[in-house]
Amino acid sequence: MSRLGIGLIGCGRMGRALAAAIQEHVPEAEMTAGFDPFPGSREAFTREIGVSAVDSLEALLDRKEIGAVLIASPNHLHCTHTVAAAEAGKHVFCEKPMALSVADCDQMISACERAGVKLMVGHNSRLLPLSRRLREIAESGDLGEPVYGYASYFFDGFKERDSGIWHLDRAHSGGVLFHMGIHQIDLFHAIFGPTRRVQYAGGRYGSQVHDFDDIASILMDFAPSGGGAGATGVLSVAAIASAPTKYLAILFSRGYAVMDSPYTYLEYGAGNGQPTRVEAESLSGPDSTELELTSFVGWVCRDEPPLLTAAEGRAAVAVAEAADIARQEGTAVVING
Repeated sequence: MSRLGIGLIGCGRMGRALAAAIQEHVPEAEMTAGFDPFPGSREAFTREIGVSAVDSLEALLDRKEIGAVLIASPNHLHCTHTVAAAEAGKHVFCEKPMALSVADCDQMISACERAGVKLMVGHNSRLLPLSRRLREIAESGDLGEPVYGYASYFFDGFKERDSGIWHLDRAHSGGVLFHMGIHQIDLFHAIFGPTRRVQYAGGRYGSQVHDFDDIASILMDFAPSGGGAGATGVLSVAAIASAPTKYLAILFSRGYAVMDSPYTYLEYGAGNGQPTRVEAESLSGPDSTELELTSFVGWVCRDEPPLLTAAEGRAAVAVAEAADIARQEGTAVVING
């Protein structure tokens, strides 16, 4: 049986990591070619992956042996590249964030539906080994219902790449919630379900970014399920931290769970005894990137249900978009669908 030929759109650091995971962990697929407008990224892709790169999107999408593409281009190009790939008959795996607006997400979904190709969005934070264990705990009901979540994502600024620092402009990156906070938004959705209302607070305190807040916090109200009262979450993202840190805490109706920075262990319990501690290094199984790409290829080749869907990618974008509207209008924003 022939392997699924895969092309890469965006040969930067993240794109090369996806390509390497395909080569090393997904035997049903093989990297066939890459595209990037920047020579340095093309050269790094060829050197690290051992596959040639082309300098135009058309040259990549014209190759008949490519049945699917991985999209790891700058955020503002995800919609354009997905639509072009779909029109060329290629299945699409698109890195987070899915796009920079719900309207673009809908355009991507419609294009793939019209072309009869599959569209999966890469949100690997929910697939990290500790995140998977946390979700198992939540789904077991042993600690009761999740009622409150707090997450922080602090990092020390955007770094220079072959493509420059495109992250500094809202039109290219969407801002810190689209680019970095989207990880925690999606993980919250995996635990609590969809967000129904968003409030915003933030500001610009550093000098690196050009036209968006470098510290942003949102209050998320999650839709009730199963007759419950719903839940609340708080997410804070900062691009001016002196030391990168991540933290996640979930309160359940009968217990709690905490993931430390940088997600090296998970501690959980009911508060009436010794808590359970799980070290990340003790967990076996595939890492998050291998897991999501194996799922994508299994969906394309055998129609196996995917671990992540375009609808979930769209839901995370809807929260980031609602937060931006809340910032502009100074009021809570309700998310409808």
